[in-house]
Amino acid sequence: MTSIQARNVNHPEHRENLKTEKYTVIREAMLASLPDDGWMPFSELEETVRAWLNAQQVPEALFPKPGSVRWYCKAVQLDLEARREIERQPKKSPLHLRKCRADLA
Repeated sequence: MTSIQARNVNHPEHRENLKTEKYTVIREAMLASLPDDGWMPFSELEETVRAWLNAQQVPEALFPKPGSVRWYCKAVQLDLEARREIERQPKKSPLHLRKCRADLA
């Protein structure tokens, strides 16, 4: 199985090897779920990704361990931030995200 070298917006020198199939499906789910305007809390994003995976009938065997969807959501979130596909709301806790706006790219 191939892997992707995922970036980490918080640690630019760090790379995480993620299985390509898992990375791709979580990335697609996140980008389908995040708003262009407004912000979504990370906890809600994780729930929305899980619902998207179920709606797309992604086999449960792809993420068999408890917490694996959450872990992949976090790893992909950090990578997408580093690639400037998504952004976090400044000075907001807990974490809120949205897709990067085209007018700012």
